[in-house]
Amino acid sequence: MKGEVKVMAGVENLLAEPWEPFCEPVLEFLNQLSVIIRKDYGVNAYQRKETKAFGFWCRRTHMEEFKKRYQDKGVRLGRGIIFHIPASNVPILFAYSLAMGLLAGNSCAVRISLRAQKQDLELCQRMDSLLKQPEHEKLKERIIVFTCDREQELIHKWIEQCDGCVIWGENKTIMSLRSMPMKPDAVQMMFPNRYSICILDTRSMSVISEGELEELAHRFYNDTYAVDQNACSSPRFVLWNQKKETKANQKARRKWWEAVVRAAAGYEITAHKATLKYEALCKFAMEFEEAIKIERYDNLLYTIMLQKIPNNPFQILGNCGMFFQCVGEWQDFIQPLAVRQLQTVTYYGIRGKDLTDYVLNNHLYGVNRVVPIGRAMDMDLIWDGQDFVTTLSRQISREDCDATV
Repeated sequence: MKGEVKVMAGVENLLAEPWEPFCEPVLEFLNQLSVIIRKDYGVNAYQRKETKAFGFWCRRTHMEEFKKRYQDKGVRLGRGIIFHIPASNVPILFAYSLAMGLLAGNSCAVRISLRAQKQDLELCQRMDSLLKQPEHEKLKERIIVFTCDREQELIHKWIEQCDGCVIWGENKTIMSLRSMPMKPDAVQMMFPNRYSICILDTRSMSVISEGELEELAHRFYNDTYAVDQNACSSPRFVLWNQKKETKANQKARRKWWEAVVRAAAGYEITAHKATLKYEALCKFAMEFEEAIKIERYDNLLYTIMLQKIPNNPFQILGNCGMFFQCVGEWQDFIQPLAVRQLQTVTYYGIRGKDLTDYVLNNHLYGVNRVVPIGRAMDMDLIWDGQDFVTTLSRQISREDCDATV
């Protein structure tokens, strides 16, 4: 009901005491949660891949790898209470945000949407059950996951009282939340609308083995279809790196998209998704002035071949298996695409170092991540160019005196 607040995990009144980043109670809780998720996934077929991926992500060995990054970053403590508002259209995002806030040494309040997805609610239940165990009594006092209407006064309260906030969502939502009163020294980590691209080297794709092709298409599926292309890191544009067009190159592209269709064979293309995708296609075809070539692979996949990059690439939407293509040398395309909103570049057949060197040498505003195909959804403590641990904790500087007796 509107106005109702429901606690999904943890406690209502948080303990605001700062802890050191990567402290043992947090690492142990996340590891036990990882064990529970991976055990349940083996017996519950309904559990989505996003939940399984989070369970693998928060395992002890992975958290220890993160911890090593910060061993030489000085003495640090969390800031206090961090308030999180994750986007509702990306499953399990709330759990990653919560975990990173805890790892930075903070207590965390997380508001999830009333339209939270099934796997989000199921994971909340597992978290809450684990927090009720005696060994997690102290950590339980540092976590609240709740759901409420977006106009609830409680949201204003948390924004006003928190020591920092992490907001994922639409630009309009973020601007609205930033206008609310906050502590003058509260830190903000804002993750507004972003988009991403994929670069495929056509020659490499033409000589790839059948087995490698199927595996690459499966990884591409995980980057895109697995989240209905809703994630900011899911590619909308596919750039084919080649010097000139040939029939062999056309064949390689066709072979690739056919492999993607096979990888997406189990994707649930509901009437709602199909309608949204078709409407987006028609809208783009009507509004784009340049000639385009559209290919449809039933309802599973639409590809739109462009002659040039649109002036507003960030506003070109693709979802549920709708991709815009360009053919040519990738350097000619990356600059007009690298507006501020360009987040992730996935690639195959070219060197990642060449991509990052190009971004550095040309002083581009966009591109925050460069990762191989299949890694677009891999969450990291550095996201959108922002470091969760260094931002959500404070460094205590110290100088030793040379006192003499």
